Amino acid sequence: MTRRVKVEIEGTVQGVGFRPTVYRYARRHSLNGLVQNHTGGVVIDVEGADASIQAFLSELERQPPAQASIENMRVKDLVPCNYAGFEIEPSAEDGPKQLSIPPDLALCGDCRAEFFDSDNRRYRYPFINCTNCGPRYSIIYDPPYDRPRTSMANFSMCGTCRSEYTDPMDRRFDAQPNACFECGPALALLDSEGNALDGDPMKRTVELLRGGKIGIVKGLGGYHLCCLATDEEVVGRLRARKKRPHKAFAVMFATVDEVNEHCVLSEHAEAELTSATAPIVILPRRAHSTMADNVSPDTADIGAFLSYTPLHALLLQELSPLIMTSANLTDEPIAKERVEAGALLSSVGDFLLDHDRPIVRRCDDSVMRISPKNRIVMRRSRGLVPQALKLPFSGPVVLACGGDLKNTFALAHADRIILSPYIGDLSEYQTYAAFTDTVRDFKRIFQQQPEVIAYDLHPDYVSTRYAEENQNGMTGVRVQHHHAHIASCMAEHGLTGDVIGVALDGTGYGPDHTLWGGEFLHADYRDFERVAHLSPYPLPGGEAAVQNPLRMAFSVLVTDFGEEAAYRMFGSRLSKQETDTLSRMIAQGLNTFSTSSAGRIFDAVSALLGLCDGEVTYEGQAAVRLEQSAWRDDTADSYRFELVRAHDRVLLSLKDMFSGVCRDMERGLECGRIAAMVHNTLAEAVTEVCVQIRGRSDTDRVVLSGGVFQNALLLEKVQTRLQERGLRVYAHRVVPPNDGGISLGQAAIAAARWYADSNGRKEER
Repeated sequence: MTRRVKVEIEGTVQGVGFRPTVYRYARRHSLNGLVQNHTGGVVIDVEGADASIQAFLSELERQPPAQASIENMRVKDLVPCNYAGFEIEPSAEDGPKQLSIPPDLALCGDCRAEFFDSDNRRYRYPFINCTNCGPRYSIIYDPPYDRPRTSMANFSMCGTCRSEYTDPMDRRFDAQPNACFECGPALALLDSEGNALDGDPMKRTVELLRGGKIGIVKGLGGYHLCCLATDEEVVGRLRARKKRPHKAFAVMFATVDEVNEHCVLSEHAEAELTSATAPIVILPRRAHSTMADNVSPDTADIGAFLSYTPLHALLLQELSPLIMTSANLTDEPIAKERVEAGALLSSVGDFLLDHDRPIVRRCDDSVMRISPKNRIVMRRSRGLVPQALKLPFSGPVVLACGGDLKNTFALAHADRIILSPYIGDLSEYQTYAAFTDTVRDFKRIFQQQPEVIAYDLHPDYVSTRYAEENQNGMTGVRVQHHHAHIASCMAEHGLTGDVIGVALDGTGYGPDHTLWGGEFLHADYRDFERVAHLSPYPLPGGEAAVQNPLRMAFSVLVTDFGEEAAYRMFGSRLSKQETDTLSRMIAQGLNTFSTSSAGRIFDAVSALLGLCDGEVTYEGQAAVRLEQSAWRDDTADSYRFELVRAHDRVLLSLKDMFSGVCRDMERGLECGRIAAMVHNTLAEAVTEVCVQIRGRSDTDRVVLSGGVFQNALLLEKVQTRLQERGLRVYAHRVVPPNDGGISLGQAAIAAARWYADSNGRKEER
C-alpha cells in the first residue's frame, strides 16, 4: 500500500547539501516526490511503501549531511498523488523566516584534494568550494540560500559549472558559490597607493611577504593583516603600525604537522583545528619553535589556525607560517570593504591582495582554548555564527543588546536564539556603527520585529543607551550583568529551575550602584539573590585603576593594612605624589568606587608581583600574565581566607591571602609559586562558599561564568574541588564566558519573564 507524507524540517538545513542528500536517500529507498527549500527550512513531499518511508526518515535523522543540524521534524500524512519520480524543486519564498542560516565553512577534504591535484580543472583555484564548504553567512543577502540572493549573483556559471550545479548526484549540486577560473571571482594585487600591480597576484604576494612586507589579505568575513611569523623585526613593525604592543597575534599554518612542530597539540585541539569551523585555537608553544618571540610576548602560547579558505591554502603552500590578524586598528571592527582595507594601506599595510567577490557581512575569526577538561570559546564568530541555539522554553521575539566590551547581541524567537558575530568595544564609534548596522541586518534578514528589548543595568553603557533610545514600542527589560552571565550558561546547558551561580569578571553594575564582579548568586531565569560576594575594595579613579593595576594593588594594601604598609611595599614603584593622591582619594571617596570584582583581585596580585607595572594595553593583560606565571605542578599550597557573615549574605575576605603574598614576596619566594598559591586559594574559597550556599538551598548545581573563567588554570581547579565536594558543575563550552556571551543570558531572562507573566505564574523551581 502506497503512503504519502509531508516532512517539514527546521534547523541548519540550507547551504549544507541537505536537498541532494534527501534526493539520494529517496532514490535509494525507491521513493517518489519532491524536496524544496522554503524560508523556514526544508519541505519533503514523498510517497512509496510505508516501510521504505520509515527507513528513509530514519536514515535522514541518523545520517544528515555533516554540517546540517535538524532541530525539528514534523511528519504529516497526505493523500497519495502518484508522483512519477523524485525532484528537487526551486526554493519557495512563502512562510515566516526562521532563525537558520548556515555559517561559513572551512575548505573540505575533497576540495582540498582537488585544489592540489595538477590534473584537476580547479588546480590552485583560490575560490574552489562545494556543497560541504565555502562561504555561506558572509555572502547571503536574503534567505533562502540561493545564488541570486548571494554576492555570487553577478558571476554567471560556465557550462561545466552549471552542469555540476544542476546534477543532484554531484558534490557541487546547488553549491551557490560554485565557480572556476573561467567564470568565478578573480584576484587583484594593489600597492600601497591603491594601484594595480602587474604579474601573478599570488606569486607577487609571496615575494613581498618574503621580503618583509606587511600585506592586507581578503578572507571570508573580512580582511587580515599578514606577515612572516618568524621575523621579529617585521612583527615589531606590525605591532607599531597596528598600535597593538602586547596582545598576541594569531598564526596561520599550512598543515596540522606544521602546527605540531611549533605547538603542543592534543587530540581535542586537533579536532577543533581541522573541523569545518576552523577556529583559532590557543596552544602551548614548543620550546624549540622558531616563531618570533613577539608574536605572543605575554604568554607561552600561540593562537594557531589552519588555512581555511583556498586562497589562504594557496598562500600558505608557498610561505608558512604567517601571522593572520584582523585588519583593523585596535578595538575597531574588522574591515570588510575595499575602501576600509584601502584606508589601512596608508597606515598599516604595504600592499593589498584583494578579490571581486563582495563580503556581505563581516565576521571575525572564532577563538577557542582547549584544556584537558574544557572547551573555552573566547570569541564566537566565523564558523559558529549564525548557528541557532535552543532555549529551554519559548518566548516572544527578543533583541538582547549585550554589553559594551566584547559585544555581541542576540535575537530570539520562540525557543531559538542567534548570537551575532563578535563586534567589539562599543566605545569606538566605528564599532558602534557596526553594531547598529548588524542589528538592522539581523532584523531584516530574519524578518523578525522584536517585541522585547533586553539590556544591561549599567546606565552609562552604550548598549543601554541604544536600547533606551530605540525601544519604539518594545517592552524594555533591564538585566543585571552577572545574572545575565549565569543565565547564559544555564541556557547553553538547557537548565531550568534554580542554580548556584558563580560570576567572576572585571566589572558589572549592581542594583546598589556599586561595581560587582565577584558574585555568588542563587538564581533562576527570572530572578536572583546575591547570597555572597568578594569583600569590596576601593577603585580609585575608576577606569584609571583598571588601566593601571598598581593603583588597585595600592588600594588593597591601604584598605587591608594601612598607608604605612602600602608605602613600604610600593617603594618607588609609585611616586610619593601618586601615593599621596591615591590615599586621599580612597580616604575621602573622591572619584573612587567600591568594587567586589574578581578581575581587580587578579590585577592587584599581578601588580604586586611586578608582572604588570605600567598601564595595561589590552583588557585582562595583568590576569593573563599572572596565569602564565603560575606553576602548573601540585607542589604549591594555598593561603588562608575568611568567610564573614554580613547581614543577609556572606563576604569572602582575601585579606589573609594578600598578607601571605606580601610576606612571601619579602622572603623571596618564587613568583610562580605565589601565583599558583593565589589560584589555589581562590579555587578553595569559591568551593567553600558554594558548599555553604548548598547547605541552605535546595540545589547542588553550580554554574560558572564571567570573563575570569577564561583562565583555564583557575577553571579546572574550581571544577575539581567542587566535584570533589559532591556538586554538579556547569561551565561554558558553546558561548564565551566573557561578555561576548551575556546577550544570550539577557535574552533568556527576558523570555523567561515574559513566559512566566503570560502564564500568570512563577517559573517552577
